Amino acid sequence: MPWPKKLRTQMVVLVLITLILAQGISLWVLSNAHSKALESHNQRFLFRQLSAIVQLLESTPPSLHENILSAWHRPGIHFQQLDSPSINKTDKEIEARLTERLTLWLGDEYRDRIRVAVEMKDKPPRRYKADKERYKEKHSHHRRPPLPLETLIIEVQLQDNRWLQSQVATPAVSPLAARQTLTFLLISSVLVLAVVIWRLRRITRSLSDLTQAASDLGRGQKVAALDAQGPEDIKTAINAFNHMSERLDRFVLERTRMLAALSHDLRTPITSMRLRLELMQASEERDKLLASLEDMQQMSEATLAFIRESGDTEATRQVDLTALLDSLCDDFIDLGAALTFDQSSTPDQPPILACRPVSLKRALRNLLENAVKYGESVNVNLSENPNGHIVIQIQDQGPGIPETELERVFEPFYRVESSRNRDTGGIGLGLSISRQVIVNHGGELRLKNTTAGLLVEIELPLK
Repeated sequence: MPWPKKLRTQMVVLVLITLILAQGISLWVLSNAHSKALESHNQRFLFRQLSAIVQLLESTPPSLHENILSAWHRPGIHFQQLDSPSINKTDKEIEARLTERLTLWLGDEYRDRIRVAVEMKDKPPRRYKADKERYKEKHSHHRRPPLPLETLIIEVQLQDNRWLQSQVATPAVSPLAARQTLTFLLISSVLVLAVVIWRLRRITRSLSDLTQAASDLGRGQKVAALDAQGPEDIKTAINAFNHMSERLDRFVLERTRMLAALSHDLRTPITSMRLRLELMQASEERDKLLASLEDMQQMSEATLAFIRESGDTEATRQVDLTALLDSLCDDFIDLGAALTFDQSSTPDQPPILACRPVSLKRALRNLLENAVKYGESVNVNLSENPNGHIVIQIQDQGPGIPETELERVFEPFYRVESSRNRDTGGIGLGLSISRQVIVNHGGELRLKNTTAGLLVEIELPLK
């Protein structure tokens, strides 16, 4: 049996196993104590009866003994008188112990005149073992049912030298594991499990809410403060998460404001320098300075866009990924790009993703732009993998990227050496922004060189 993975199921299984072990051990201990107590009680009752009948026989004429013994017969007990003992003395511990106890009841004068034997009586013969009905029919003429298997035989020598023999059926001990006991154990176990499950549901509900909130926060979503419920430990963890979420929001907001102010403040000196340069006489040095100022302005604007993207607070909505990707591909096709959207592997049910559609659309557009720019043709397809994740593949027919550069291209402002020209290489933030958006949605962005060109693979979890 595989061990369950969820906390609630594990706790229920552990409590159930503990209950079964505890009830079983308790039942075994109580059964032993019950059996010993009942055995002691039965022995006292038997010895009291035997002591009384011995005293009665000793005080009455022998002619009345047979009538007295007949009147004393009870179900499970039989008395008779013998001329000689039928039991040989043995060294068995149980027989010696019973002899000593009976001596205490009868007196020291009977110390050497008592013999005890515990033996199996009326055991079904071998030929009747396979047919219990024939055995019952054979004994149906008895006034009382045959004695149980374990029978206690006691013989006491009277003053007239005759031996009083009593055959006593050892009474069956009433088991503790009767229907009432099992019903009680079942009801108590069900009540304990019900209370445990009810309490665990409250605890695990708080943990589930905390897990979902942490997942949403990791995807860059806005997370409202959680209600601190449950045990003190859970409340402490929830409060710590709320404080962390609040500090993160404040940090991102302050950083965005600072960089926005910095970008705004840079516009003034850059604009002033451009105006001064434009008033100067045309020269090669003037054109180089203007180009440098243009690079500075583009980099400041791109940096601000990147920072805003990493701290995006756009609302999350349910979006059909097939429709979103199809609209993007149509836009590029309308512009004359050699792009096809292969929908043969698209799931039958439209993949609905909880995402920030504007951010996700911007990331996919960046990737499609790169594929169209560097590849002769582009093929796009969407599928679902066995893990329940949506996989978007963008395969271009271009030169690809050197293996050593596949990870470095995700670094901000990094451009492959052959694309240093601004007209072809850009600022170097497109892939960084795209990966930031994909990761914030809980997904992954991977690049891989194939025989055809560069393969861009995006994996997004639906849940």
